[in-house]
Amino acid sequence: MTQTATTPKKWHEVYRNDEEKCLFVGKDGASGLIRAKDKEGKRYEWRSTDALAKEAGLSKRRTEEILEHYCNRGVVRQHAKDPEKWGYWQVVGTEKSDPDLVKKDHDDRMVKQQVANGKPASAAPAAAAPAGTGTGASGGSPVKTAPKKTTSPTTKTPAKAP
Repeated sequence: MTQTATTPKKWHEVYRNDEEKCLFVGKDGASGLIRAKDKEGKRYEWRSTDALAKEAGLSKRRTEEILEHYCNRGVVRQHAKDPEKWGYWQVVGTEKSDPDLVKKDHDDRMVKQQVANGKPASAAPAAAAPAGTGTGASGGSPVKTAPKKTTSPTTKTPAKAP
């Protein structure tokens, strides 16, 4: 099976030594990051650093070093809300890309501006130009401004009858 750019490799394809193997399957071969189960036999999804260190027979510091190594490669994921918890990508899933908060804020502001100008809000207002690029060579603001009033007299043309 060939790996794509978005799918991390499996742990048994990338581990470098027995120390790292113990982190994944435990010293007993039945615990660790991927094989540990609770009392009812359900597999744990997230494991604490302390539990992994104990099951692998490693120091907490060495466990953190190994976890960091595999986290950078996408094989292991750190829990989003609890930095002491770790999960194997096949158990907890691959990391979903975080939404770009700056782009989301920009899009929200553009929709608000369009509504304020009496135009229907489009689904993707910032799709035409990347956020922060301006509207041309002058580097102007991408926010629509009111037209300037002219001071020269203009003649109005009468409306044509249908």
